[in-house]
Amino acid sequence: MKEDKRIMIVGIGGVGGYLAGMLGLRYKNLTLIARGKRKEALQKNGVVLHSDFNGEIITKPSVIEESASEVSQVQDLIFLCVKTYALPEVCRTLRSCVDDHTILIPVMNGADTADRVRDNVGKGLTVNAVIYTTSASNPDYSITQLGKYTKIILGAEEKNEKEAARAAADVLADAGIECEVYDDVRQAVWEKYIFNCAYNVITAYYLETVEHIRDRQDRREEFHTLLEEALLVAKAAGVHIRDHYVEEEFNRFLSLDEGSTSSLKRDIEAGRPSEFETFGGYLLQTSDQLGVSIPLSRKFYNGLQEKLSQQTI
Repeated sequence: MKEDKRIMIVGIGGVGGYLAGMLGLRYKNLTLIARGKRKEALQKNGVVLHSDFNGEIITKPSVIEESASEVSQVQDLIFLCVKTYALPEVCRTLRSCVDDHTILIPVMNGADTADRVRDNVGKGLTVNAVIYTTSASNPDYSITQLGKYTKIILGAEEKNEKEAARAAADVLADAGIECEVYDDVRQAVWEKYIFNCAYNVITAYYLETVEHIRDRQDRREEFHTLLEEALLVAKAAGVHIRDHYVEEEFNRFLSLDEGSTSSLKRDIEAGRPSEFETFGGYLLQTSDQLGVSIPLSRKFYNGLQEKLSQQTI
């Protein structure tokens, strides 16, 4: 039966917690990977999800472990919802619970995440994923999802992985999560990535919230240029991006709520590990490989690198 599928979620923050709350209503064989006080809270209270879209949800997963290496049973689906810098280590822990039929779904930032999962795990079927939601973990480790919209886009290029994407979409849909399978998932991945490169980098560079950037003409222009430069890289990589993308995303940036900021800014301010290389390093590396000049992105990358080096002194 479909309800008997073994599903694992690694990383129970905003995204992973939302998936855990929804999937836990439908699937009984749900394993969560969480550490420390988060694990303790999940063991005591279950997954507590406060959702504008789905209401108040509490689910009790069947297994909670600190590492996937502690799970001996092979899983049918594994959702990876961790920060990109943790991905290689997490992938190494998965080998005991992955076989050739396991579907791996990295619901994470970055343009190359699925490729990194394939390279680091070496087996299973990896599916690209993009999520659009506003969800966050609270101090008590409950999850709050804001707004009346959450959607996941899945896709893959190889035939067997295309079939895996459709199978994963069926599981998500059964749990009440809106999901679509795209033929050209690279477009969806890069359209989100381009915006995130500009948004994360500029808010982290100035350590400002959105209104302090859009209220200054020079910084609005810089944000627009960062979008344009990342778009150049995507096009050079052969990715189709929708017409009028830059203007539409620029206008979306201008309409963000006051106080909005990025995870990169929050992590750098707090002195935590960050996805700096995901939003800056990978873009520059790809631009160098393809011979694309992105001078403002490079300036901001170098400036952020200097900030980070000062934190470690």
